[in-house]
Amino acid sequence: MQFNLRSFILVVVSFLSRGCYGYSFMSKAFRSFHSSIAADVVKPRSPTSQRSEFRLFSTPFDASLYDDNKEAVNPFTSTVNYLAAPPDTELVIGLNKYSHDTSICAADATSGKVLFALSKERLTRKKHDSGNVALLVETCLDQLELDLDNVVKVVVNNHHHRVLPMEKDVEHLEWETGMGINGGVETGYTDEENLLFEAQQIELSHHLAHAYSAACQSPFESGLVMVMDGMGETYRTMKCGVENQDETYVCDLQFEGQYECIPSDIEERSKTSMYDWREAESAYEFTKTSNGISVKPIFKRFTHENTPPVLYNHGFENMDSVGALYSRASSHIFGDWNACGKVMGLAPWMGHKWDSDDGRDTDEQLSAEVLEKPILKGKLYKEGADALQIDRSYLKRTPLFARNDPDLFDDDGNMVRERRYDFDDNDVVSDDKCTKKLPTTVALEAISLAHRMQIDLESTILDFVRYCKDKTGHVNLCVAGGIALNSVLNGRLSRELGFKTVFIPPYPGDDGIAIGCCAYGLFGNDALDKKKNIMDSKRPTLWKQPISPYLGPYYSYDEILKAIEGASPWIEVELVAKDKRRFQIMADELEQGGVIAWFQGRSEIGPRALGHRSILADPRKKGLVRFINEIVKKRESFRPFAPSCLAEEASKWFHLAGDNTVETSNVSPYMSITATVKEEKRELIPAVTHVDGSSRLQTVTKEDEPMYHSFISAFYERTRIPMVLNTSFNTLPGEPIVETPRDAIRSFLCSMGSIDLLVMGDYVIKRKEANVRSLLGETSKNGQLLPASRPKRTGPAYYESKFNIANDDDSVNPVTRVSMPNRPMHDERNGGWYELLDELEGELLGVCNGKATVNDIMNQYNVNTNEGGQETEDDEKTFEYQEILFGNIIRRLIRLYEHTMISW
Repeated sequence: MQFNLRSFILVVVSFLSRGCYGYSFMSKAFRSFHSSIAADVVKPRSPTSQRSEFRLFSTPFDASLYDDNKEAVNPFTSTVNYLAAPPDTELVIGLNKYSHDTSICAADATSGKVLFALSKERLTRKKHDSGNVALLVETCLDQLELDLDNVVKVVVNNHHHRVLPMEKDVEHLEWETGMGINGGVETGYTDEENLLFEAQQIELSHHLAHAYSAACQSPFESGLVMVMDGMGETYRTMKCGVENQDETYVCDLQFEGQYECIPSDIEERSKTSMYDWREAESAYEFTKTSNGISVKPIFKRFTHENTPPVLYNHGFENMDSVGALYSRASSHIFGDWNACGKVMGLAPWMGHKWDSDDGRDTDEQLSAEVLEKPILKGKLYKEGADALQIDRSYLKRTPLFARNDPDLFDDDGNMVRERRYDFDDNDVVSDDKCTKKLPTTVALEAISLAHRMQIDLESTILDFVRYCKDKTGHVNLCVAGGIALNSVLNGRLSRELGFKTVFIPPYPGDDGIAIGCCAYGLFGNDALDKKKNIMDSKRPTLWKQPISPYLGPYYSYDEILKAIEGASPWIEVELVAKDKRRFQIMADELEQGGVIAWFQGRSEIGPRALGHRSILADPRKKGLVRFINEIVKKRESFRPFAPSCLAEEASKWFHLAGDNTVETSNVSPYMSITATVKEEKRELIPAVTHVDGSSRLQTVTKEDEPMYHSFISAFYERTRIPMVLNTSFNTLPGEPIVETPRDAIRSFLCSMGSIDLLVMGDYVIKRKEANVRSLLGETSKNGQLLPASRPKRTGPAYYESKFNIANDDDSVNPVTRVSMPNRPMHDERNGGWYELLDELEGELLGVCNGKATVNDIMNQYNVNTNEGGQETEDDEKTFEYQEILFGNIIRRLIRLYEHTMISW
């Protein structure tokens, strides 16, 4: 018998009422539950009245742009490139090259204005990406509408090895490319855009580049710059450059003998030591002059390479810099040397107590044990008995992340918890939707180690900075290097040491090296020029204030619309040209417990989202902490979130350095400082108050960031809360912050409905739900039933199948995965492979050619009954089989639609 589609409509309706959506429905229920536990619970939205004044279009082209609606201006033909520079512009380019966090900064050589800055990771989608800079240079020149002839000076750094001597041998670079080794593993290694031979080339040592990234844009005329990271330039490299009088290489050893050095006999030790010595911590003083800037080292500590630098990560994890030790703790806990931010977020859980109600053999509360023995003690600026002493005993044996923790398994040996550090506090109501997440045994050990490492870092660095302050008398402080990403330490530096002003750039890590190199290329070094009797009167005017962090590519309306059009079957789009109305929509969504992704303007350089590539939420709703961590960002639930607060209101909510006046409240425009939330305010903003009452604060001013300030102000007017929860816009584990409009839509769709709105430019974007009635032919127009939709694949699909044979019963377990480069949710990492649910899902994807209806598909699975026409027991079984099959097909078609593999 032919399958009758209408016979199963009741099945479908029943099926839909049970919630076939899975991801989206689960997310909404999850968030609804969490919102209900907040003290300021709001009434649930009525589906019939929700944003009834909105007019949603499947694509912007469906909108009438020429009616009486004054908002409906036509931006779709805009092709203006606002970054285009005059064709005679001369560029100075700074590069962090071949090392992690490869980056570029380009400035006008005449005016000194920074025109473009970007990290490579944003383009390649590989977090902390390294390698050559051909793609970055090409992107920069395309954005500025210039070419290689406009580049007059290039300043580079790589703290692992010298760059310019290596690049002189182009024939060897070509050989490496052919072999696929070293820099030749990726394209662009020998391209002109990477080598830039036609420009003047200079190489700057690592810590000096860090110092320039902060000093040249600091808001004061003179001060102290502390540079502290894992490892910098090697001593022998710098010594060789000085002794060979290499005019292309600038380093601190050109001032050797004029600064305090630890060890004091570094020159003699370096001659006989098995391995080299590396910069660990440095201090500089700077003075801005009429002709530029003078930067001189006043202190340097070198650390010995304790193991061969050809080993894993250059032997970094065994070095004795404070940054390397902190990174060693990161590796020990998380298996990632560059997860130091997680260590910082884990440390404040020390002292918190959990009620043990999970069946453990104890009536006591769970808490982490304080490690009494310090990892770091002594002084960075001393030698002998008072010198820095390191105890690695907590950092040896099997790393915590690799240990088998019994708390991850049930009594039968089945893994019941995938994340060993997935926990939060006691303030969660336990029921069948959400239970308390208690820390595992290993998690408690991790808290102990993180806490010990953090307090040792703080005490050691505060003592070091105090020493340098007393030695120089400077009242202004800059901090750079990877340690300056530790906002808890930064907060103490700003509050406790008596500095008048503390400045930390938004990119203190190695992505800021490019800015430092560019600054040196523009402004030089007066102190060094005087030693060489050089006078350069052609330098541009020094930066008078911090440069904007929003220096990435500009994306036109055409580029935004192209990305929207590519995802049009899965999204609904509304053009909202007026900022005020758009902000009202956003504030309304947040107030009702929603989560918003915001993409606006040029991207930030640096690791933190500052309002241009952000996920935003209501800071009053504590349940959103677990929801955003676990569902939206797919990471551990212990991690805290930052508030973006109106600068003029910050002193009313946070304990800040200084006298807490409006004039001093813009203390953390780049989310660089952790402040303590005032006791009486903590219950009002629990989603941005960490377990110890702290917040990694971003202060927002109308002058520096008018659009973000206006939106937060709109939220403030509705809620009397002058801040929003802000976290970086990325929903795929291991990916950096989104860069392009296509990245934004992909990340939004990959949230599987957990992000309610994507606001991109003037467009408010929602995810479409799968229209099952259209698929079944149950929609009508003007009273006429419309034909059933015909599902269609999103471009070509590449299949790969494998199977496992179980030893016990010889059963075959097939696994099929597919790669579809054209689908908006395609993830290019690992070849873009996506594992299908089963063979049926793979078959359905194959037959979705845009020609077959669901009825046609069902007929391919038709089971014939007897020819006599009389219903039999076999017919009933057949009908039951087809009913089950039909439900399975619909479920899989919906799942394929939700993952943008098909549309209809």
